[in-house]
Amino acid sequence: MHVFEDWCGTSVEQLRRNVLYPLFPHIQTTISSLAVYPGQKNYGLRIFGYIHPSASGQYIFAISSDKNSEFWLSLNEEPQNIRLVAYVGRSGTEWSNPGEYGKFASQKSLPVMLLKENRYFFEVLYKHSEGGLDHLEVAWRLNQRNSTFAVITSEYLSLYVNESLLLVEETDHIPQTIASHEMKAELIPKQPFPVVDMVREDPRDSIYNIPLLNHSTLKNVFTECDYKPLNIFGGDKIQRFHGIYYVHYSAVYPNDYTRQTHTDSDEMCFYNKDSQFSSGGGSLQYLKIEDPPTGEGGEKVEKPDPYWERPVNVNPIDFHSKQTTVVTKVCKRAGNVIMDEEEVMDVVEAFMNKLQTAESTSDLVLKRVLNVERRVDGEAGTRYLLELELEDEEGDTRLMSQHFFVNPQKEENLESQGLMSLCHIKDFSWDPTVRVNVILTVKNQGRWIIQFIRQMEKIYKATGDENFNVIIIDYSSSDVNIQKALKKAKLSSYQYKRLEGTFLKTTAIQTAIDLINDENSILFMCDLHLNFPTNIIDSVRKHTIQGKMIFAPAVMRLDCGASLLAPTGFWEIDGYGLIGIYKSDMDRIGGMNTKDFKDKWGGEDWELLDRILEGKLEVERLNLRNFVHYFHTKRGMWNN
Repeated sequence: MHVFEDWCGTSVEQLRRNVLYPLFPHIQTTISSLAVYPGQKNYGLRIFGYIHPSASGQYIFAISSDKNSEFWLSLNEEPQNIRLVAYVGRSGTEWSNPGEYGKFASQKSLPVMLLKENRYFFEVLYKHSEGGLDHLEVAWRLNQRNSTFAVITSEYLSLYVNESLLLVEETDHIPQTIASHEMKAELIPKQPFPVVDMVREDPRDSIYNIPLLNHSTLKNVFTECDYKPLNIFGGDKIQRFHGIYYVHYSAVYPNDYTRQTHTDSDEMCFYNKDSQFSSGGGSLQYLKIEDPPTGEGGEKVEKPDPYWERPVNVNPIDFHSKQTTVVTKVCKRAGNVIMDEEEVMDVVEAFMNKLQTAESTSDLVLKRVLNVERRVDGEAGTRYLLELELEDEEGDTRLMSQHFFVNPQKEENLESQGLMSLCHIKDFSWDPTVRVNVILTVKNQGRWIIQFIRQMEKIYKATGDENFNVIIIDYSSSDVNIQKALKKAKLSSYQYKRLEGTFLKTTAIQTAIDLINDENSILFMCDLHLNFPTNIIDSVRKHTIQGKMIFAPAVMRLDCGASLLAPTGFWEIDGYGLIGIYKSDMDRIGGMNTKDFKDKWGGEDWELLDRILEGKLEVERLNLRNFVHYFHTKRGMWNN
């Protein structure tokens, strides 16, 4: 029996959406009969093995459970031949009492012919949430008069395989069937009309596939300018843990659908941050009621209630572009602020006009606006990351991905001419080939470590990027052989170091940093339980500038039971443990604080952020599409 803990929902389909299902259960055990009553909440079960009938004949199977369950049976010993023969519900609301096999027609199977000499593969799936009596029974009887249902017991059961000596990463023995198989998000076809907009296809997700326009191509097209953002901390010392108040989010275009529009949770927070909405009476103010209050002679006209024929009109309104980045820091489900299209096109037009004036770039035309990001810095000006797909005369396309600056003082002199002045920021170019070191520190949590390695394999397979390196610092994990898993993995590069003793997070991170010899490479500190978008390495490079800027992408924490197929959750606006920073900058600010946070866990990310800001580094902050943190409890964690 495989147990998948800490997973909400009441339908079997919800169990299948668990990223650990079916290969990485929390508990692997055996039972003496097909009846369970653990007295637990928020879990799923998969029970599989062989049934051995004591006599040949036609058998009828029955299943009963609180919430949903399924019984699958093969007509022989082969798992691939199973079919669904009985079940309790599909929607998650159905349930039955212990031994109540006749509540739903689906609970009993049709007669199945079984032979005494044979064994038959079966599997039982069960999903329970909270409340009710968490029970499950599978029974059988011969298809003959006066035969009664009895729970199937051990003398008629045998193991599919003995798992007692296997480690977490050893999964080849676990049968994958039509009922239970991995649902890798990258292999599931995109839904044409998904419930959650963030899972829609977006060219930004695979932007790394477009050949990059060499940075030097634009070197003499745009003038260079200094960039001294006011957002950088101007003092010498920040009060401990106050660095978070100096961090600002950037706005994006086009809509990246990071806002959780499909859920009612905190939905009004987004609208209430709009001053007109909150002070003007809510949604009603946007309706234009065109029905005159009086008749032709001025007499009062009584209106019916309800007034179905009332004439109304509306003007289009874009709440996204009216918001400031304050909403991103306050409303946890609001997502990124979306820029106004008119502003974006003004910037793009200014860029393209400049290209046309230079002989070396005059043949380039705009094919698509893929991504624009804006950081407003008050009176100092506005920084943009422009990512445009350009096409030359031969029809070849290139991705132009560079940072530009608009100086408001210079802008005033050009406004009368209808022009916008874009300049290249001096010493502010990102390096598309810089090595990125992805750092993970662990102790046990074997199933999640394997998931992490698989995530890194996914990125390497999608991008073919040879310039990223995986570093795992392991505090003597006993439930998984990490070194063996890394050797088996298809990765361009990895480093592994095993430490002894109590798990010390800051010490482990610093150990990883010390393994990196190249100070001109980027280190990206990350965590377990994450889904990484395949463009994560590309994103880290674009937003990490040596000596200038670090990247602190915000991750979405999925709600209990939510999956990548329908990601529902909130953005971790207060967490800064996921950071991309150059090794040279990390060394300059002193590395990890292994003294104050030697055996503490919590606060080390805020303390590091304080020193990053004191080091005059700008912090780039965005909610990153499809960068999600899977729900889990602290059960089995090294600090619990």
